[in-house]
Amino acid sequence: MSENRKYIDQSEQLVKRYENDRQHYFMLEEFIAIADYYAINNNYKKALEVNSTAEIFYPSSFELKTIKADLYIKNNEFEKAEKIIKDIEYNSDVITDVYILRGEICLKKHQYKSAEKLFDKAIELSDDKDFAIELVCDFLITMYQLQLAKKYLEMAQKTIKYINPDLLYWLAKCYETESEYGKAVKIYESMTESEPFNERFWDELGNTCMLMSDYEKAIKAFDLRLAVSNKDAQDTLINKAECFSMLGKNDEAIKLYNKMLDFEKENLDALFGIAKCYEREKLYDVAEKLYFNIIEKDKKFIDAYYGLAMIYSQKNEFKTAELFLRKALDDIDFAPAFLVGLSRLLLKQDKLYEAQQTIERFINDYNQSIYDCYPWLVYAEIISKTDIEKAIEILEKKYNETFYSMPEVCYHLAYYHLKNNNIPQCIIYIERGLELDDTMMKQFFELCPEAKLNEQIMNVYLSFITKK
Repeated sequence: MSENRKYIDQSEQLVKRYENDRQHYFMLEEFIAIADYYAINNNYKKALEVNSTAEIFYPSSFELKTIKADLYIKNNEFEKAEKIIKDIEYNSDVITDVYILRGEICLKKHQYKSAEKLFDKAIELSDDKDFAIELVCDFLITMYQLQLAKKYLEMAQKTIKYINPDLLYWLAKCYETESEYGKAVKIYESMTESEPFNERFWDELGNTCMLMSDYEKAIKAFDLRLAVSNKDAQDTLINKAECFSMLGKNDEAIKLYNKMLDFEKENLDALFGIAKCYEREKLYDVAEKLYFNIIEKDKKFIDAYYGLAMIYSQKNEFKTAELFLRKALDDIDFAPAFLVGLSRLLLKQDKLYEAQQTIERFINDYNQSIYDCYPWLVYAEIISKTDIEKAIEILEKKYNETFYSMPEVCYHLAYYHLKNNNIPQCIIYIERGLELDDTMMKQFFELCPEAKLNEQIMNVYLSFITKK
């Protein structure tokens, strides 16, 4: 990770020289670093300009040609990319790159099976499989195709003797996204063993333990991170306090937040943490005053608006809760999570049309929503109030479109099929859900307690638990 930071710092210095110098002469690897810097910041036009300048000095460089094709692909200029690929495809030195580039084009055109075959071939032919896997996974992760990325990252773990730490880190992130937190934790534990003085690894371990609700273990990881260094540790302290709060130890959490306030009286993150603690203790009046205090000091502290909305929602004062969410959306830059929360509040008030419009705005405007199941669950819930078959269609389409599906999708589909009196389909999705995460079966029973009276459903569930 430190090597990445060093590379970025060096690239920034080269970019400053490039933008200030008139001659624009650099070594080949320096030109590449400059183009890479612009590409990372999604400025493909500038990256292509740098690449073209570099080709004047290094006209025979196949590396520049492959980079140019890659930039065209990232900018969705597939015809230009294909033209370059045809010019270099018979050169043995870049055969791996050619397969990767063609795989990228297929993936961008949603031809997933063809893309996978091309990536497989690229890795098979590469003399440096570590590097080939890194190139493939870098693209897949950028495109949020995490299931396929996970396949190659797991392959690297099994076949490469000294695996690149970046690949291990990416694999852990893939596991996190798919809620395979236990596997992610094992990777972070191995990374802390190999680099015990790297505070970032301890933070990642603690954060992942939080995701799997292992707050005691998370606190230990954060303590070890703080033992390594207490510099730039605000996020670590806040996460540690949050762990205390989630364990019901709100007094301990508040003590830690107050220590942060002793060093920085206007630390609004610490003040917000205290407000959350009081909210969890159901001391809503105290929490409410603190949230208003935060907003008075910083009108753009959007989480305080959300906190107020949740307090009024708990009081069943949905109109007031709605006002706070709308106020945040009016005054603050686009906050996607607020749209989902607003949709749920509108649903509670039976404002189905407004709820549907709001969640559809989220889905259409926020690109990453296509990989996140939660907005689609809310969308299906809204639609199910008037058309349960359409709700099923929405979720089944998303289930089949993505490389991976979250277990919540399975259990919600099971729920809707049960409501639609389709027991066979209900059972299919229960079985899939159990394979992904059997602990979430509790969520299914919360959605429809009557399922416990269905003999077929209970036989499937008990049979799975017994075999486990």
